[in-house]
Amino acid sequence: MADVTELKRKLVSACRILDREGVMDELGHFSVRCPEKGGVYINGKVSPGQAREKDIILLDLNGNKLEGDLEPASESPLHLAVYQKRPDVMSIAHTHSPMVVTLSIAGVPLRTVENQGACVIGPEAPVFEKYGLVDSFELGYEVAETLGDRKTCVLKSHGNIVVGDSIEETCVFAIWAEKSARYQYKAMLLGEPHWYPEAEMGKMVQQMVKGKGHVRTWNYYNWKIGNKP
Repeated sequence: MADVTELKRKLVSACRILDREGVMDELGHFSVRCPEKGGVYINGKVSPGQAREKDIILLDLNGNKLEGDLEPASESPLHLAVYQKRPDVMSIAHTHSPMVVTLSIAGVPLRTVENQGACVIGPEAPVFEKYGLVDSFELGYEVAETLGDRKTCVLKSHGNIVVGDSIEETCVFAIWAEKSARYQYKAMLLGEPHWYPEAEMGKMVQQMVKGKGHVRTWNYYNWKIGNKP
């Protein structure tokens, strides 16, 4: 696990990457576990694209603030509930990913149509059907149950959550989910998409893991915001 300074730096970079790529907007949030501190780092009440290291706060898994000046976002329980229920998850992004939201507004399931989406979406992304903010642990636990053991869950007419093993993986998966949703939308304008064969998804994931595709992708987007490799 990276040290605290490195975690905060990467968290800020991830927020800025997702803002630049149009996946985050002015109200999203990104978090990471910090076992050494016994809690979770997350951007406080500041737009992700404007976040600085001093805007990162530390919460325990019950929502108590341990470090930082800013107040936590009202949807912090969304992150904390998933961390409680999924000890394997190290990082979470909650975005208002535009095309993911668009498909959910239309009642169209988010399904895999291409290689990168296979790593994040699986055959079909689960959907949390309740409207409004996930601003309580009760609702957060419901989202965690909907997510199950998957990498992403759509929040109907709202956005999504994406989980991963690291800040880098979560950031890349959030980008890939949005890209896949765009491909799906464009394909549906032309006709019935050729949905990605479910039997091929496991192979695709293994190929991406072996090739360290998410690492190269992180390095690319990190370079785009001016950070050195």
